[in-house]
Formats: sequence, C-alpha cells, structure tokens
Amino acid sequence: MKPMKRLTDKKTALRLISQSLPITLAAIVLVIYGSTFLPFTTPGMERCAALVEKASYYQISSGGKPSVWFKSLGEGCTLDGLSLEAGPAVTTKTYATGCWVNEYPIFPSCPGLLLTTNNDSAAEKAVAGANKDIRAVVRNEAGRLAAAIRRLEQKEEEADYYMRVHNVNDDGYNVMAAYAEDIRRRKDKAGRLAGALKALADNKDMKMTLVTSYTLLYYNDTAKQITRTPCRILTQTRTAPLRLLQTSSRRKPDGATAVYLHQWLTPSPAAGDGILTVAIPGCSQYGFAPGQAKAKAFSGHADGDSGHGTPETLAPDGSAVFTAGGMYAGLSIGGKIVKTNRTGFGLKNLRR
Repeated sequence: MKPMKRLTDKKTALRLISQSLPITLAAIVLVIYGSTFLPFTTPGMERCAALVEKASYYQISSGGKPSVWFKSLGEGCTLDGLSLEAGPAVTTKTYATGCWVNEYPIFPSCPGLLLTTNNDSAAEKAVAGANKDIRAVVRNEAGRLAAAIRRLEQKEEEADYYMRVHNVNDDGYNVMAAYAEDIRRRKDKAGRLAGALKALADNKDMKMTLVTSYTLLYYNDTAKQITRTPCRILTQTRTAPLRLLQTSSRRKPDGATAVYLHQWLTPSPAAGDGILTVAIPGCSQYGFAPGQAKAKAFSGHADGDSGHGTPETLAPDGSAVFTAGGMYAGLSIGGKIVKTNRTGFGLKNLRR
C-alpha cells in the first residue's frame, strides 16, 4: 500500500504544480508589466535623453547616380549652394534631443532605439513638389547660372581694362589683380555647374533627394571626449512627425534609461498640472556646440490643450515630457505633448 500511496501523492503534487504554474507565470508577467509603470526619479528622467547630430544635403541623380549637390532648396525651387561634389560645403548640421525608448511596453527591450522628431517634414514635401517637374527646375537653375556668368564676364572685362591701363606700381593694382582672379574662379565654377545642369536637363529619369544621416553624440566622462555612434533611420515615411533611430551598435550607452511607450493608461496632464521636460538645453539654437552638453529636467506646467509653456530653448522638439510625479507623458513637438499611443504597439507606426 505504501508504494501506491507514494505514487498517488506524487501524482497529486504534479497536478497541483501543473495547475499553479499558469497562475505563477501570470503573476510574474503582471509584476514585470507593473514595474514598467513605476515613476522616474529626476536623474532617471535625465538618463532618458540623448543628443543627436543630424547632417543633411540635397542631390539630383540621373539613372540612380548623383550628379550635382546643393545645400538648400530655396523659394521658387532654386538650388542654393550648388556644387559638383558632396561634402561640408553643401552639408547642414543641426542638433536635436532624442529619447531612449523600449520596443515593447511590457518588458525592457531597447536595442539602441531613439525617438526624435522629424524637422525635415516640410523640406521633404518641397522636394516632392520639385520632383513633379524636375526638368523645369534644372533648366531654370541653368538659366540663373547663365545670367550670373554674364554678370561675372562684365566684371571681368572691367577688371581687365583697369589692369591694361595701370601697372604693378600703381596703388590698388594688386587688389584688382586678386579681384580679377577671384572673378575668373567664380566664372569657371559657374560654367562647369551650368554644363552639368544642361546635361542633366536632357535626361528623363532625374530625381531630387534630401539625404539625411544621424549620429549619437555621447560625452564619455572617462575618456573626457565625445563618442560618436552612427544611427540608421527606421522610419521610412519621410514626412512623419516622429522619427525612430537605431544606433549601429544596437545598444544604448551605459547608464542610459529607456522609457516604456504604453498604449493604454497613459497620463494626460491637464491645464495647470506640473510637468518636467527633459532635454539637452539649447541644442536647437544656432551656434550650439556639443562640448560637454548634458541633459537636464526643467519644471513647467501643462496648458490643457495638449501643450506646455516651457520655452523652446529649454524644451526643444524631441524633449521627453513627464508628469510631476515622474510618469512619462509623451514627446514635445512645437510646444505640444505628443502621446505615446501615436507610436503603436511594438513601435509599428514608426516603421512604416
């Protein structure tokens, strides 16, 4: 009887374990999920912010091969800062605040994911408009260059006349000689650009593109220098207000903290409620230098219209917004608080 009793007891124990296992697992999941709603301390909030450098330039390609580059698309679709090569001369660098985010709102899952704002949205729309009649855009620019060349030729003639009737001993001769040389260089450059545009205008497969790249800048206290980590853009929709980035290492720096983008039960600060915005202060201002810039939390108040009154210098686009109690409320764009449910579960809305 005893062996039979032991067997029965064993079966009973296994049955109890199998019955309690789902309950135990559910309890563990609930505990883990509940921990994602824990409020942040102020230092914890500041560890969620990151400094991102954005470099961008425009190019026109034919047959998929870039032919000319330029710095900005002006009014009337003028190609400002036109060049025959890519490089610093046509590249615009700006800085923005990003926020480390978890991929899923139920457990720690941040393979180097950064959420920031897309301030290229208006520029991308302008590029799309220019591409509708890209041949006319190129022809118009070639015409602008031709007019500039005629003006330079007139100035060159004036300088040459001065140098014919004067000699090296006359006051101002050397100044005029340098001026004439500069005119010739500018005319030669304009001529080469005009030739390139005329050749492009004969092609039917031209396309204008805004090329943008991002780099994470992280000040290394140990090495006393800035560490640069390239990022790739995961958001394919070029005009989306939010942009999801991922570091090339698929990791966030040691000490950084990621927020959970919950789709439900997210706080909505009402008018007068205290909030904290976390950013790299001044990063969106002209002349900002990264140096030893660090994130800082600034207190303020919500205005009741999904916005806040914190100045842009202290809360540039891309700043994380927290409630006074330390709960993540969203991302600041144009003084408005964009809620986390815009991202979709698993950040699916940002990968389109």
